[in-house]
Amino acid sequence: MELPPGMRYERFAPAHALADYIEHLWIIDAEVGPITRHEILVPNGRPVILVNLKDPGVRIDPQTGKSTINQSAVSGIATRPVIIGQARHSRLVAAQPTPFGLRALDAPLAVDSTVPIAEWLGDHEADTLISALAKSAFGENAARHLEAALLSRLRPLPSVALARLQHAIAHIEALGGDIEVAALARELGTGYDLLYRDFRRNLGISPKTFIAIVRYQNHIGQLLSGVAGDGLAQLALMQGYYDQAHANRDFRRFTGVSPTRFRETLNGIAKMMHGF
Repeated sequence: MELPPGMRYERFAPAHALADYIEHLWIIDAEVGPITRHEILVPNGRPVILVNLKDPGVRIDPQTGKSTINQSAVSGIATRPVIIGQARHSRLVAAQPTPFGLRALDAPLAVDSTVPIAEWLGDHEADTLISALAKSAFGENAARHLEAALLSRLRPLPSVALARLQHAIAHIEALGGDIEVAALARELGTGYDLLYRDFRRNLGISPKTFIAIVRYQNHIGQLLSGVAGDGLAQLALMQGYYDQAHANRDFRRFTGVSPTRFRETLNGIAKMMHGF
């Protein structure tokens, strides 16, 4: 993955005890400059726990235009896009939980919203964590400070529910979201109602919504990689959509813009999410 000039981005594997609940820890350090840079953050079916150590930037809802400070916070799974605006110096230390990871960390699920980290950890613990991160060498050492805070909050899910969620999510993602909830329940050998309760309780969203997010992550990943060139009709066909208009409407739901506009917009964050 080629990074923009002046940007450092690294990922680190979590400790074994967190492996079921944290996919990776990551850091970003970037000198953005005086002009605000905007990028689209598309839903990826994952929450994020983020500590901001420099200029915070803003989060903008592309549907309403409302903006909030991109502060140290827990952000739940998103079902709609967010525009990130950043200027000057960005320095972030973060963790990407699994879809159900926030539940195991006793954190707010915060679907389509953010909760300041102090509301989750408490003022003293949050201040201690942010101070330790600010003083530590920026890199894996900083990521491990955050990891230690997460380990102190870990409350593992019951093994049966964990296995059921892991199987469901792996199956949905292996199929690129090309599955109906009833078929998923049959594949898992479980009831529809139990599957629905598992997702709502531990992810904060329904299995149908999670499937839709995965489907569009797959769609957007193909667009970013250039697999389908500029042909939205080809993307629609590949993803099982009836026509280009249908695909275009759903694309706007998850990105806030048309596919053409998406390709023209700075999408470094989206590309990082897809590994490009």
